[in-house]
Amino acid sequence: MASLVSNLFYFFLACLLFVLVVIISFEFYYEKPGPSDREKLLIINKGQSVANIASHLIDLNLIENRMAFLLVVRFKGFHDKIKFGQYMIPRSASIKQITDELVAGVSVQHKIIVPEGLSTVAILDLLNKDARIKGDLLNAVEEGVLAPNTYSFDITTNKRDIFLKMKNEQKKIIDTAWNNRSPDLPLKNSLELLILASIVEKEAGNEEDRKKVASVFLNRLKKKMRLQSDPTVIYGLTLGKKPFERELTKSDLQTKSPFNTYKIAALPPRPICNPSKASIHAVANPVKTDFLFFVSDGNGGHNFSENLKQHNNFVKEYRRLKAQE
Repeated sequence: MASLVSNLFYFFLACLLFVLVVIISFEFYYEKPGPSDREKLLIINKGQSVANIASHLIDLNLIENRMAFLLVVRFKGFHDKIKFGQYMIPRSASIKQITDELVAGVSVQHKIIVPEGLSTVAILDLLNKDARIKGDLLNAVEEGVLAPNTYSFDITTNKRDIFLKMKNEQKKIIDTAWNNRSPDLPLKNSLELLILASIVEKEAGNEEDRKKVASVFLNRLKKKMRLQSDPTVIYGLTLGKKPFERELTKSDLQTKSPFNTYKIAALPPRPICNPSKASIHAVANPVKTDFLFFVSDGNGGHNFSENLKQHNNFVKEYRRLKAQE
């Protein structure tokens, strides 16, 4: 009987030691620094198995022991919590660090810059040509409804996600501007605000000019004067589908088009580009001036005038500078 008790004791002690060894080994491999000597990109595809992920980690030299990784995933209950994406794994990352990253799902963030003043066709072309962004090709929608900005995305983001984000952001900007507009604007609705903002976007060279350009066009609308904006003529010729790579001619200014503001005494029927938040707010709350004219100063800005005589003098100066180039 004493012998049986002694044997059971030693058996229990051996089992306990074995469990302790397993736990110590588990913790050792769990937190042991990995073999990689540099940061590496790990891509986990949707539906990829844990076994396949473990093999991929071995191939990238991010872990030394495939079985240790599989055991960690199993005992920690991570097998259905790993998220697909792109991950930058730091040098010497342990299995703990790696699994924490994959479970947290904080994927590598990329950026796409959507410049101010692009047509909708140009913006969608930018999205469609970016191989980093998945999804079906996007078709053209109405002009002016996409907000220029820098957008972050990861491997899970598709083209439509970014498109909807741009559209929703622009709507918020327009609604906010219209609801907080100056009370004496000669504009009937938020669409007219957007149309004029798109013209200001294409005309203004800098932040200070943007506000003055907006005031010129608003002053002209109040006086029922033609806007006489070159970018509207260009849009009428291209409809935003291609770059305009030449100087406007006198015959261009005579073109019959609903966008030719040398011919129509009104706003064009729709925006001519996707304007920035700054241009939208410059129109919604313009600076108060008596300016009715402006022309380039040849240095990226504009000279503004209250009367035609002054304006013509600035035009002569601009032409003189151009002739010297």
